[in-house]
Amino acid sequence: MKPLQYYKKHFFIIGCLGMFPLLTFAQETLSSDGGLYWDYSGSRVERRMDGNKLDIEFSIALVEKLKSQQMMCISPRFVSADGTQSAELKPICISGQRRYKIIKRRKTLHNLKSDQLYREVYSVKELKERPLTFKSSFPFERWMADGYLVVDEKLYGCAECGVNENKGVAFQANIPLFGEKDYTYDFIEPERVLVKCYKDSFDCKVVFPVAQYDLCKTFANNSQELASLGRFVSESLTIKGAELKDIHIKGYASPEGDFDYNKSLAQQRTQTLSDYISSQYPVLKKAPIYRAEGIGEDWEGLKAAVGSSTLANKGEILSVIEHNQRDTEREAAIRALDEGRSYHVLLKEFYPSLRRTTFSLSFDVRPYTIEELPEIFERKPECLSQHEMYQLAELYASQGKTPLHVYKRAYGQFPGDAVATLNYANALLKYRKDADSALRVLESVKNDSRALFPMAIAHNIKGDWRKAEELLKKASEGGASRQRLPK
Repeated sequence: MKPLQYYKKHFFIIGCLGMFPLLTFAQETLSSDGGLYWDYSGSRVERRMDGNKLDIEFSIALVEKLKSQQMMCISPRFVSADGTQSAELKPICISGQRRYKIIKRRKTLHNLKSDQLYREVYSVKELKERPLTFKSSFPFERWMADGYLVVDEKLYGCAECGVNENKGVAFQANIPLFGEKDYTYDFIEPERVLVKCYKDSFDCKVVFPVAQYDLCKTFANNSQELASLGRFVSESLTIKGAELKDIHIKGYASPEGDFDYNKSLAQQRTQTLSDYISSQYPVLKKAPIYRAEGIGEDWEGLKAAVGSSTLANKGEILSVIEHNQRDTEREAAIRALDEGRSYHVLLKEFYPSLRRTTFSLSFDVRPYTIEELPEIFERKPECLSQHEMYQLAELYASQGKTPLHVYKRAYGQFPGDAVATLNYANALLKYRKDADSALRVLESVKNDSRALFPMAIAHNIKGDWRKAEELLKKASEGGASRQRLPK
């Protein structure tokens, strides 16, 4: 398992995204070589701590002198990288000293013409002393991260004559946002297992003549059933690295007739099949535990079969089974339903499958070497531990192969295991970019802090960057309380 190191690189990314107290972002300041009259390099852009606002501090510093009768009108706009979106900042005018006095006097006397586009006007004298700074705020949108400030400069001579216009980029914002470049996929290494337990079972539907327990291979479909049983046992005994530990043979009868008689008959038929299979495979008798027992009437099997059926009155049948404790009472109640019609359906369509003998085998399985893993995964993936599947996935990834199917198998083979769930979700994101499937998988572990980062990736892939940032912030807050974050 990955301990405290698990989140370190995530916290570094989150810190860069502005989820921590220092939220001043660097800008790429462009010089006035592009034709701009004055210097705007002191400008700054910040995204607020809550991420909801973009603050722009627009700074104007004097480079070229302004003659006494001239006036410079500046119109700044914050524009998206592709030029399709923009936010207008407040226009500013800066006037030479003589012209500033005239404008000020006209404003006092309310003698400005309606077509004279004087905004806020400042004297160039103020600019000579120190840069002028203006602040604006806008609701933050994702396009702003790579936006840049465009400045339109219009230089007027006396009486608005001789306009000289410049346009250029004052600065570009480089606000780091969570994106594909930041996606990291942490596949968690499960704990090693020294000894694994592998179990398998086979339902043998060998049919016996009524009231008999002697095995007749040619009766009904017995030859095929016995052949299938033989293949099951043979394949189980040849599993690489598996040591037989327990054999449990259980015989069942359908629930009609006398209970004690059914139990006795089930025991005798079970013993018959036990003797048959152990004569074919003598090694079975050498297992540390070997049990053969007749269970009797298979009411649990009947409940499962009826519950998954399309019978119109299956609820009534299940209620009879649940509310009658004695087998004779259950059978009598079922026979009494709808004048025996349900009983005849059960007798014909359900009871035959209940006359079965289940062969259950369990093994202790040793750990496999790396070289053995691909073969075992193809033949008997059930014999692999989750750690071995992780090793196999890492092997495939190192060879340039996709390990998605390995993580998917681990997810299905170890249901409810958080590590298997997280690894499969990460694989869906990394190898298939399947955000919807990953989120469905992560739903069961959404309260696990390790799920926050892959959930953020999934939402970001879907275009919901605000939800992604919310999850990243939650991850940073949870992690900060457990360990010191990298600077």
